[in-house]
Amino acid sequence: MSSSSDPRRPRARALATSRALVSPALILLLTAAMLAAALLLPRLALAGGSDFAAEAKARMNLDFDLDEVEMMLEAPQPSPAARQLAALGYVDPGYRPPPSLPLEPNSQMTAVTVFRDRALVTRGLEHELDAGPGAVTFEGLPLGLSPESLNAFVASGPARIVGLELVSGQGEVEDTERIQGIRDQARELTEQLGQVRDRIEALLMQRAYLRNTLLGTVGSDVPPPSLDQVKGTLVFVGEAEQDIAARLRAEEEQAEELGEELSPLLIKLENPLATGMQVRVDLDAESAGTVAVGLRYQVHGARWWPSYNARLDDTTSHVTLEYYGLVSQQTGEDWEDVELQLSTADPSTSGELPQLGTWTLGRDATYGAYSVVDNLMVGRGHYQEPGNARAAAEPVPSSEGIVDSDMTAGVRGSGAVVFAIPGQRTVAGDGSQQRLPVGSQTFTAVQELATVPKLMPEVFRQARLRYEGQVPLLPGAVSTYTGGDFLGSGSLDSVLPGEELLLSFGIDESVKVKRQLVSRQQEALGMGKKTVRWTFHFRIAVANYGDAARVVRVADQLPVSEVDEVKVKLEETTPADPAEEADGPGIMKWTLNLQPGEEQVIDLRFSVTAPTDAAAASYLATQLF
Repeated sequence: MSSSSDPRRPRARALATSRALVSPALILLLTAAMLAAALLLPRLALAGGSDFAAEAKARMNLDFDLDEVEMMLEAPQPSPAARQLAALGYVDPGYRPPPSLPLEPNSQMTAVTVFRDRALVTRGLEHELDAGPGAVTFEGLPLGLSPESLNAFVASGPARIVGLELVSGQGEVEDTERIQGIRDQARELTEQLGQVRDRIEALLMQRAYLRNTLLGTVGSDVPPPSLDQVKGTLVFVGEAEQDIAARLRAEEEQAEELGEELSPLLIKLENPLATGMQVRVDLDAESAGTVAVGLRYQVHGARWWPSYNARLDDTTSHVTLEYYGLVSQQTGEDWEDVELQLSTADPSTSGELPQLGTWTLGRDATYGAYSVVDNLMVGRGHYQEPGNARAAAEPVPSSEGIVDSDMTAGVRGSGAVVFAIPGQRTVAGDGSQQRLPVGSQTFTAVQELATVPKLMPEVFRQARLRYEGQVPLLPGAVSTYTGGDFLGSGSLDSVLPGEELLLSFGIDESVKVKRQLVSRQQEALGMGKKTVRWTFHFRIAVANYGDAARVVRVADQLPVSEVDEVKVKLEETTPADPAEEADGPGIMKWTLNLQPGEEQVIDLRFSVTAPTDAAAASYLATQLF
């Protein structure tokens, strides 16, 4: 609603403009002309009054028809029968819902708890009550609030809650004191607009008189005026035209201001909930006094998710993990100066215990009769012992634990964790993201280099640490830095306190890796040549071009058979007997210690034996490896 509701301001501006344009002598001449025209104006109105009215209406440039609004405000209210039909859900087929307006809450938002898919909002409202039954109405609440989540409480005052009702907005709404006040305000604005329309129409008539009467002798049988008369008339008409134009602009501006004030009132009359939902809290007051009532409700359209920065200090091998919460909401209301909390709880998850079904082991029907090529490609099933003894899994390097902890947000809660963001926060309801600091913790890490040359011929720098933070880490995006240099972005899985955390810090350009297929052989076996064996030899070369020693972990794989007819055998590996880790069957890893300028080579030879299959043999020989 426009704040410029004083109708005197445009009128004063119009008078000031006219005084600047019109001299005292001209005012006298114009007054005389208007008096002389008084007898002619009725004839002008009769001859072209409809044109003046139409032009006045067009000049006001309103978004609604003023005549229709006047009739609507003076019309009687719906009958009880009409109200009953509306209550039963009858809707006119031609009905179109009115547009909504910005929310107009009459209460103060005090706190917001943001979940992963919604928010819990707390509002407060004070009201003077007499002893006995009474009510407090919260207005301007978001249209998307969850009705089943409504919860009211008395924060202070001699009263107790006896009822809670969400105004649905279905059908006709009786004229409450609030609606009647809106209707009275709309009538006042409509009357002012009618006066503006009348003044514009009168000014248009005056201008028509100047043009058609004072200058109408040109080309007629009347003797031509003298030069002085012509000059005087033209000067008078020109200055009078400027005065009328200034007055018309002032009236048009006032019409625009009044129209901006009236438009939202008309929407509210058609739809009392256009500026938000209403919740009525019924109270029983022990004595008269001020009662402070609180209201909590859940609303969809809000969410938060974690984000992290990981910073590696090369000199100390310390990793600082910074926690952030990204908050975004489009609930229809702005959160201004509220206590903000971020909760890890998931309200959408049912609280009921799930039931286990029977777990059966069997062959995947997706693969039907089992294709040798398909199984070798996807690497499913168990890994059959190729004949080489496996060493025990290499122990994970452990860090020295946490070095420093600086949790900006308060942490509380049992089960779900709640981060209380310090201070008062404002989050706009336009869907923009706001990154809020939660805290940071520093850990001692073990630096290492790792590579998977079959997938990418690069050596990655990693930091391995034992996470001993105060709260679990939720899945989220992580940006990595070395000092102030940004290295890249990745993702972080869920990590619990006490678990290992492995972070990547970009590529180490001082170490190079290369993987190549040295040889590939195929031979038929058996008396009937019904079995074929493929033998592969791969070589991985890792070179250290830096000026310091490097420890590099190299990962590769063997194909895995899940049927008895297909056999996989590790023929030879150098260095010998790599440890098979818990990453999965067939995954092989080596640890190389490289001095500056040194290159080391890993040789991997294995064979795959299977029944003769021409299609499979051709595909393996040309595509699989």
